[in-house]
Amino acid sequence: MEETIIHYQKQSFWTESEFSAILENKEDFKSEIIQDFNEKLSRYGERGEYAVGADVEFEETKKATVFKCDVHDAVTKSDDSYRATFIWLLSPLELDFIDDNFEESKEGLSWEGEVDGIPTSITIELPPQETVYAAWEEPVGHCHGHVWWAMPLPLPSPEVTPVATPTPPGFEAIFAIAGILAVAYLVLRKRSTRKDE
Repeated sequence: MEETIIHYQKQSFWTESEFSAILENKEDFKSEIIQDFNEKLSRYGERGEYAVGADVEFEETKKATVFKCDVHDAVTKSDDSYRATFIWLLSPLELDFIDDNFEESKEGLSWEGEVDGIPTSITIELPPQETVYAAWEEPVGHCHGHVWWAMPLPLPSPEVTPVATPTPPGFEAIFAIAGILAVAYLVLRKRSTRKDE
């Protein structure tokens, strides 16, 4: 989460044969993954959410694919209050923050289980808070498919006003003595130049 943008990432692990087939058709695979995600956003989104910068990376050593994008318009902001919808993520997986017992913490929500027989883990990292993102709580909490939190508004920068540097003690006396000596020197010099004339 960054302000009102969700940085989404999905990492999938494949068998040797599945991953070999994916590598043979990288561009088709990438295109299908991006299209599928956009269709789910369109179908399950509540606020016209859309993906930006969608891409798929291939991790050959792990036999994994990583789909990444930024999801826009899933988070609204009003003053220091934020509200995010995750219906677009949960509904296709038939999951629910409350009914599926997502683990609550001060940093977000998480879940581990199976989706269609596939071991799945979901981590939703949110702005760290002083209290847990607990169900139905305010000002930090969640419901079945939404999360809300507050971020304190930054304090205005104090205006810098010039401050007079304090004069070190005794400085006035030294300055006065130096001034008297300078005057005395000028007087003596003037007298000596008159005698010379």
